[in-house]
Amino acid sequence: MIKLKRYADRRVRKGHLWIFSNEIESPPVAQLEPGALQEVCDAAGEFVGMAYVNPQSLITARILSRRKTQIDRLFLESRIKAAAEFRSRIFPCKDAYRLIFSESDLLPGLIVDRYAGFLAVQSHTAGMDSLLSDILEILDETMSPEGIYLLNDSPVRELEGAALERRLVSGSVPDKVTITSWGLKFLVDIQEGQKTGFFLDQEANRDLMPKYVFSGAKVLDLFSYTGAWGIHAAAAGASLVVAVDSSRGALNLAESNAEINGVASRFHTVREPAIDFLKKNDDLWDIIIADPPSFIKSRAKVNEGRKGYIDLNRRALGRLNAGGILVTCSCSHHMSTEDFEEVLRISSHQSGKRTRILETRGQGADHPVLLAMPETRYLKVIVAQVI
Repeated sequence: MIKLKRYADRRVRKGHLWIFSNEIESPPVAQLEPGALQEVCDAAGEFVGMAYVNPQSLITARILSRRKTQIDRLFLESRIKAAAEFRSRIFPCKDAYRLIFSESDLLPGLIVDRYAGFLAVQSHTAGMDSLLSDILEILDETMSPEGIYLLNDSPVRELEGAALERRLVSGSVPDKVTITSWGLKFLVDIQEGQKTGFFLDQEANRDLMPKYVFSGAKVLDLFSYTGAWGIHAAAAGASLVVAVDSSRGALNLAESNAEINGVASRFHTVREPAIDFLKKNDDLWDIIIADPPSFIKSRAKVNEGRKGYIDLNRRALGRLNAGGILVTCSCSHHMSTEDFEEVLRISSHQSGKRTRILETRGQGADHPVLLAMPETRYLKVIVAQVI
């Protein structure tokens, strides 16, 4: 049993699922077994929840249940089925979405993405690793996928002292899986792609392209990965789309995606870091999408990352035509929407452009936000216009 220090239970009782090492009174954190299940009690000995633990992580315990219950196959099956039934209800016609979103589905450390008939699974913690055998079997029985692929190579696993691996779990997974996104087709490389192969958290925002792209528009897609933003822009009527990314493999897939959607003649790729492209390219654009990886990996990097966002957005705003649209994104939970708007205000001032915000969005409903955990609200999407 883990006993918390005085008052250390307050945040958890409000619904947060993390317990940090400095909040534990006993036993000594170093004596905890990585991945072990433990009852958690407050300083007075009152039950708080069931958790798995890892002494190697700053987040030493993660709550799985607020009831005193067995964390067994039946428990996991109930959680997985609830997540799957919710997605099937809100996405009856979609063939790609996040099936399980970690803490927000009360399965901390577990990510499961569905791509057509295939599942991509990530375990981010030693505690989830200890439950993974049952979870994979339940997913196979519940979802009946053609194949399950395990992608346990996220950098966060190194903080947990967990081994890195990618492997086929069951069935077979082809080199490329075809999914549908707002009526367009995209190839997804589950086995070798970034994250699980496609950025599903932005799917709810792809309709921004037909909303703001006009016939003949020139569009710049920065950090394009496999071209989802840019290809949607081309399909909406853009006369020219330039997709910029530092990965040749991602751009090859983007070119294939443009081909299968019939927009290859208007879709061009450039392999180069996005900032370098903006520094060297003097062209003006009607629409620029800036969807970078997180610039803020930890709280200690907030100031450094903030400067990176300001620099990127300042340069992007400077390359827009009058009336041009900037779709700018941040996927760091360390930056709030208000902070990101302030970044854009500073960027606008430094670029000498007068800018107005047209709308602000976030992650889709398959990435729900647990109200007690602001960390689960991570994606910010701001649509701004130069006037």
